[in-house]
Amino acid sequence: MKKHLTILAFVLLTLNGFSQNRSGNEITAEGIAKMKVKPDLASFRISVSKRNLVEKVSIKELNEEIDKLQKLLLRIGFTEKNIKISEYKVSSDENNDNKKEYTSENTLAVEFVLDNKIIEAFYQEIQNENLKDSDIDFETQVSDELEKTVRQNLIKIAIDEAKSNAENIANALDVKLLNVKQVAKFTVRDFESASMLKVAAVKMDKSMPAMASNQKSSFDKFEVEEKELEETITIVYEIIKK
Repeated sequence: MKKHLTILAFVLLTLNGFSQNRSGNEITAEGIAKMKVKPDLASFRISVSKRNLVEKVSIKELNEEIDKLQKLLLRIGFTEKNIKISEYKVSSDENNDNKKEYTSENTLAVEFVLDNKIIEAFYQEIQNENLKDSDIDFETQVSDELEKTVRQNLIKIAIDEAKSNAENIANALDVKLLNVKQVAKFTVRDFESASMLKVAAVKMDKSMPAMASNQKSSFDKFEVEEKELEETITIVYEIIKK
């Protein structure tokens, strides 16, 4: 765990004013806690596009390619719970010969619990099947469940740091902390999380042909890029002169 703590403290009134108006004397202290977290979810977004002068042929070729892709995914161990159709459309335009040409597109979203073996198997199967006219995007995410657990811990750390900072400032100024007047929380989110309820686990079959191949992809031993979570707590304390 890596913490980066900064201190922001303000003495709102001078010490000479403490005996005149106790309620107006405050110290504001801030605590910041950060942590690097490895994503626990992954997803493929697979787009297949087919173009033809005949609309029916374009759709037929698309359906055949999608059917091949779905069988590939099921062979690896994915189920219907993992695979969703996120986009399907048929459009037309004129080509360079001024003839009407049809484009049929289908995009599948495949979500699963992050596992290097599954990713490696997927890309090896893609290579074996030699799928055409396909674009594949891969990304990782932090599940809502994991993020919630980490942030609860970060909040506790940030509160302890804010309290410690306030005590240090009070001792340096020879004043005493009284009641907590206000607490504010600021959450930094620069990435997308995803609900664990949407993702099904994938069981690997040891006899799967893709895993028996000696040719490895770049995902064989890849390291997941960590996401940084951050919580900031600001506490306002009432103070009096000792």
